[in-house]
Amino acid sequence: MAMVEDAAVMDQEDETAGAKPYSAAIKRASLHHHVVDKLREMISRGDLPAGERLNEVTLAQAIGVSRTPMREAVKLLASEGLLELLPGRGARVRQYSAEELVDIFDVLGALERHAIEIAVSRMTPNVLGQIERLHKQLGEAHASRNRKAYFKANQKLHALIVELAGNPALASTHKTLTKQSVHNRHETLISEQRWQESAAEHQAIFDAIIEGDGAKAGLLMLDHSRKTGAAVVEAARAANEIRTGSNR
Repeated sequence: MAMVEDAAVMDQEDETAGAKPYSAAIKRASLHHHVVDKLREMISRGDLPAGERLNEVTLAQAIGVSRTPMREAVKLLASEGLLELLPGRGARVRQYSAEELVDIFDVLGALERHAIEIAVSRMTPNVLGQIERLHKQLGEAHASRNRKAYFKANQKLHALIVELAGNPALASTHKTLTKQSVHNRHETLISEQRWQESAAEHQAIFDAIIEGDGAKAGLLMLDHSRKTGAAVVEAARAANEIRTGSNR
């Protein structure tokens, strides 16, 4: 009996020892994702404006991590097009031109138009329920003037519509461009007029989905994306003017 218990203890020790490398890897991966998400959020909010060089030491201290996960996060965001690596000088937030931003949103609009047309043609009560829940969250965030919640629900809704198309190539391209389009996205809702327009556009898109009119929903989605792109360009220009003025 004692031998059986000893064997069981040894097996348990072996399992624990074997799990340690995996636990460490999982912890590193979790930390890495945390830093990436935090930096992406700071870029989206404009805390790290376009063209600004990153002080990796200061950022690592502010987020509460070491330099290693910070460097790994910087490399990943550079591969996504959010940051630019400067040989021997660290990295800076990539500054897209107005033309580049317009092009990005044109393509996003075309992808989302195609996606929503497919989604409407395959609509089921369950899928419609998912869309309706997110649309309701948008409305509640708008009514309570919660811009952060509105932005989050908006991102989820657009991602869901793309997912419903069931096209991996479309989804992959959309995901890449969405990451590149985060610059000053929160600032587009600072304008009360644009926020009201965005909410109205989403309502019109939702109504077209309810009607089962995929073509109409697609055209409305394309128009919504282009207007969002124009707002992002204006927000970027305004942020640049403010920075330029403060540096004089």
